[in-house]
Amino acid sequence: MGTSPAGVLQVLLEGNRRYVSNEALHPHQRPSDSPQQPLAVVLSCSDSRVPPEIIFDQGIGSLFVVRVAGNTYDRLALESIRFAVNHLDTKVVMVIGHDQCGAVSAAVNRYPDPEAGPMITNIYAAVEQARRQPGDELSNAIQDNAILVAHKLAHEQGMEEKVGSGQLLIRAARYILKTGEVKLLD
Repeated sequence: MGTSPAGVLQVLLEGNRRYVSNEALHPHQRPSDSPQQPLAVVLSCSDSRVPPEIIFDQGIGSLFVVRVAGNTYDRLALESIRFAVNHLDTKVVMVIGHDQCGAVSAAVNRYPDPEAGPMITNIYAAVEQARRQPGDELSNAIQDNAILVAHKLAHEQGMEEKVGSGQLLIRAARYILKTGEVKLLD
């Protein structure tokens, strides 16, 4: 198992390949009271079709999961992520968007209503960016949202230094509901 950020990312992608090819190993599926040492933080949508431990073929204690509709974050979620990075020594933070995201769809439909509430307004920057691009607006907004959230996280106090020194890798990804594949985004 890799302990560098690149090694941890490789463990996650290999787990996703096993999951997609129907060869999941389902490690560590028993209750445990041993200290947690998660490989990575996964910031994903609350959508019930996007279970991080399953799609990365990981078990109990392997991932520190923060789930919020639209895979955005607020102060509480940020503090949870910082806890994992600073106290549990996680090496990777992955922000995962997914096809057919209801929160992003709601943001596309409500934009630019300032009364929409934070779940939706947190996604407006991605909607604004997606509207300037060719192609499917919702698909573009889903992808742009994950990328923008990952970029914002990488510049948060306490994260920026670790990213800059190579101790932490923050990546955006997209989960393809139809195939189960996780695709890294630039």
